[in-house]
Amino acid sequence: MAETKQALKVIKKKWLQIRASKFFDNELLGECYVASPELLMGKTVAANLANLTGDIRQQSVTLKFIVNSMEGEAGIADVIGYQMAASAIRRIVRRGSDRLDESFVCETSDGNRVRIKPMAITKTITNSAVHRSVRKMLINSLVQIVKKHTFDSLINEIITSKLQMAVKADLKKIYPLKAVEITSLWLLAHEPASAAEAGEKEAAAERGTAPENPAEVAISAKEGNESEESAVAAEAGEKAAEA
Repeated sequence: MAETKQALKVIKKKWLQIRASKFFDNELLGECYVASPELLMGKTVAANLANLTGDIRQQSVTLKFIVNSMEGEAGIADVIGYQMAASAIRRIVRRGSDRLDESFVCETSDGNRVRIKPMAITKTITNSAVHRSVRKMLINSLVQIVKKHTFDSLINEIITSKLQMAVKADLKKIYPLKAVEITSLWLLAHEPASAAEAGEKEAAAERGTAPENPAEVAISAKEGNESEESAVAAEAGEKAAEA
């Protein structure tokens, strides 16, 4: 019986480009060595924000992309995450001030659920009443702003610092702050499990309680707490008198 010889099929791979969406003018993000263009779908890639915008001041921010569509043989990737470097966060925090971190989930106008991690830095050392008021107002302000934007426009607001400035202006009614930053933002479906767990633990440790329901926190922040506002106003008055 004659032996049947089967020819080995050689699969040739090639380098194919991954580009950002039109939101970033189709900037080149990288290349991937694959056998066919279809295999680019679902691939993820990280890029430094400064390389995309040309602004060196944004080199401490990394954006995470995922390929969701094709244009010829190039994969087109959309943003799924925003992350500030830990070293940049440490540079913002100085002695003689308090750092307040939060981590919660909210929804954009186009139905995307996102986990957002804001950070507020006070100008001076403050008391627990101020901390509670600032945290509640911080969450409430962000929930209201996020639901007015699509995910893409939300990323744009954060990159241009418009969102941070708007939240800082809102919180000024409670207590003057040195800075408000977004340290992390992820589409919930693509958030790294380790980042989600770490964020909840950090925020809970800062509050000294178990993670709260953001919807409930936002409602209570909107209603306010008269005793806390009085304490905040009193401390602000004392600081102004000393100045």
